[in-house]
Amino acid sequence: MAPADAHGDISDHKEDLKYTKLAQVSPSMEMDGHLIYISGGSAVGIVVWCILFAIVIFFAYFATRMASQNKEDGLHDTGLAILEFGRAFPTEAIRQLQTTADGQALFVRLHDDKAGFMRNVRNHFSVHLIEPGRARAKLSGTGRGLTVEFLDVPHHNGTFEFKTPDEAAEVSLWLLGNYVAGGDDERFEHHAPPAKA
Repeated sequence: MAPADAHGDISDHKEDLKYTKLAQVSPSMEMDGHLIYISGGSAVGIVVWCILFAIVIFFAYFATRMASQNKEDGLHDTGLAILEFGRAFPTEAIRQLQTTADGQALFVRLHDDKAGFMRNVRNHFSVHLIEPGRARAKLSGTGRGLTVEFLDVPHHNGTFEFKTPDEAAEVSLWLLGNYVAGGDDERFEHHAPPAKA
């Protein structure tokens, strides 16, 4: 019976070892039959990796939200607008920019009374110069916007609301200056009185 008791003591001792292995700090994993025992050091390592993974996921989510917010903001970033317009028309000098209230369109005042227009179209910007006399504008019903008709690019026609009535008036002056510069100058030259000798 002594050997049986000794064998029984050994099995009880193995049972005690199962529980003490979980409390030991060791980077190794042991396999006993079908069970895997993870030592304390490995458990801490797994927790650290899970925390790092959660931090990476959080920053990825935050970065994608910021990127999508920039896309939703449209042309509020004047630096981006200047770059895009400069890429389309590298020889034109920009004097002033005016974005709409929603940031989806931008009017550009160029040197020598020219005007330009940019519009956010899904994933790119549509950029064009407004040829003299090829745009008509009238005040919108709100008083803070303009209803513009582009004769060369009618798919951009629409009502553009600005933050203040002063901004709308400024853009209308650009379009009027562009219109006068292109259309009325030629008429004044043809109807000018003859010079006396």
